[in-house]
Amino acid sequence: MSTHSDHTVVVLGAGYAGILAANRVQASLTPEERRRVRVVMVNPTGDFIERVRLHEVAAGVRETAAIPLREMLHELIEVSLGTVRHIDAPARLISVETSAGERVESYDTLIYSVGSMAAVGVPGVQEFAHLLSNADGAESARMRIAGGRRDQRIVVVGGGATGVEAAAEIAEQHPAASVTLVSRGPLLEHLPAASRRSVARSLHEFGITVVEGRGVVRVLADTVDLSGGTRIPSDVTVWAASFAVPDLARRSGLAVDSIGRLLVDEELRTTRYPEIFGAGDAVRPPASVGSHLRMSCAMAMPLGAHAADNVLALLRDQEPTWLNVGFGAQCISIGRRRGLIQLVDKADQPRPVRITGWAGAMVKEFVCAVIATGSPRRERGRPGSLMVPSGPRLTARSESRWPHRPQGNRARR
Repeated sequence: MSTHSDHTVVVLGAGYAGILAANRVQASLTPEERRRVRVVMVNPTGDFIERVRLHEVAAGVRETAAIPLREMLHELIEVSLGTVRHIDAPARLISVETSAGERVESYDTLIYSVGSMAAVGVPGVQEFAHLLSNADGAESARMRIAGGRRDQRIVVVGGGATGVEAAAEIAEQHPAASVTLVSRGPLLEHLPAASRRSVARSLHEFGITVVEGRGVVRVLADTVDLSGGTRIPSDVTVWAASFAVPDLARRSGLAVDSIGRLLVDEELRTTRYPEIFGAGDAVRPPASVGSHLRMSCAMAMPLGAHAADNVLALLRDQEPTWLNVGFGAQCISIGRRRGLIQLVDKADQPRPVRITGWAGAMVKEFVCAVIATGSPRRERGRPGSLMVPSGPRLTARSESRWPHRPQGNRARR
């Protein structure tokens, strides 16, 4: 990084939260602010991955879910390719491993938005399963399925929305294959019974065998072993189960929760290092504003937007605000021609309204194309364009979260 500017904002991770945050900060700067503030995106690759499309890649509906970063980012944002190995928070330095070796870069403000990945604690997952949480896993699944027998046996592990979407997409595109969907608990157990029955009917019509209430204990090259001794033959195993987060914050000595998510306050700032903000799947806000939040694209973008707004506030010597975001719907595609849109309240609790069938598929495609991918990109020219529902009623607020806020946080001169 160069040092010509007074203040450097570094964004770690070019996912939904990171792209939106970087674009909103850069596009919101006034001409005078642009002369002294620079925004840098640090990411391992030069692509943004549409994670909401990875099940389509695995099924062979599309070849890739990758979009070049330069097509997603504001033209003035600098891109630094590399993997961050350590954050030296007291010194405001990051160590980045690049193709040319390791280098150390400085920041004045940091947005931690490194995203999530598949939880692979079950033996054999890394060796024999295709991880649907990343582009490489989706691509390897696509190649393996495309190169297999027409009647191959495909096992999808994960009883949430991702697992349902992957199983339905694969079964629709490969009707001669035998597709089994394995869920440790009830399939889509967070949804109302009527919505679950609707999804089950669609899966049945695709010929998908659903196994509920059985956790996977081991994955082998040609089988998936379940609790209770059940063994399912598998030519291709697609892993769409629970998520984990990178251990960067833990390795860097920052405060994290039990699964490694960066702990932030109501303003999305770390308590000990208020120049570090967090957004997306890899952070955990306090229950006062975040007890209803779940790891999802639907929350990654609002968190990225709020982190950006508070970074801008501090740059302008204004007070940051508390997070206040809620949900509106849960969207699940079931192949190309069916979908389920479950309306929810601000706290993500289901309402007695849903959209199914072709209409549900159309709404889901709109959400993926226009909101999930379109919103971060629109922030390049229309900062603040992302609109989200407000959250549930918040607990009583303190008069000031940061009476001790360090002076000079706007820039190191």
